[in-house]
Amino acid sequence: MQVFHFSARPPDAFHTVLTLGNFDGVHLGHQALIRRVIAEARAQNAQSGLLTFDPHPQAVLGNREVPVLTVLAQRLRLFEHLGLDLVGVIPFTLELARKSPEAFVAEYLLARFSIKRLIIGYDFAFGQNRSGTAKILEQLSVEQGFAFEVFPAVTLEGEVVGSTRIRGALQRGEFDLAERLLGRAYSVLGTVVGGRRQGRELGFPTLNMVPGFPLPLGFGVYACRAVVGERVFDAVGNYGIKPTVGAEEPVLEAHLFDFAEDIYGHTVEIIPLKRLREEKKFASLEELKLQIARDSQAAREFLATETG
Repeated sequence: MQVFHFSARPPDAFHTVLTLGNFDGVHLGHQALIRRVIAEARAQNAQSGLLTFDPHPQAVLGNREVPVLTVLAQRLRLFEHLGLDLVGVIPFTLELARKSPEAFVAEYLLARFSIKRLIIGYDFAFGQNRSGTAKILEQLSVEQGFAFEVFPAVTLEGEVVGSTRIRGALQRGEFDLAERLLGRAYSVLGTVVGGRRQGRELGFPTLNMVPGFPLPLGFGVYACRAVVGERVFDAVGNYGIKPTVGAEEPVLEAHLFDFAEDIYGHTVEIIPLKRLREEKKFASLEELKLQIARDSQAAREFLATETG
């Protein structure tokens, strides 16, 4: 799969069946749309292409903080697994948000691709005030001579599969539902950063991630699995502001069982599987230490029953 960033260089003008969107989560609905793009590309002897935005548009527009389901690196990994030929990453800026649909299509699509067919999701809109609707795109497709298609919603258990529904399930700790909607277990991919080493002093060293954006998780303690390279470890994790010792911004930390390596700067994937309790403030570090021991035991017992 070829990945290109619009801020760096344009791609070659491939004959392309293309889709466009943020694709946060790369959930069952996104997967079905992408498979449709790939199938149509093969039928037309064309490249299958996808354009995604980074960072999340809402993070730039500032209307509200949307918990991010998948960072760009995760999305690219999932796109490649699905079999796309090329993915373009469009830096989302306020200037981009103000573009008219016609200007966006001219600059980011027509000037860079020989489009055979453009396929968008049923709820996709873009451009200034989200004026780039399916109706506008259909008009542009007729004018510019490419085929256009709106892919319908995918449902599961009688409801539409969507990122908002998945965020709600994760916030409530309904990891089984989130997994069914995503088609895989929810996970957080990030870089291990140095901390205050308080966990080590308490006898429970942790890997620390500072996402820099909200996660779709309630603050609390979780039974987790951690993927380090090709190895998978059982773990107990905490997402929050660590009220007993204090944190400047939300941190995801995990104590991996039977693991004692220094992996600062490495990429690790944390998979929360069960919420054990809410985050709380303890009167002393000794109380915190005792609770971590109880949390670790609870996580071990739960994970011993989980396969995979």
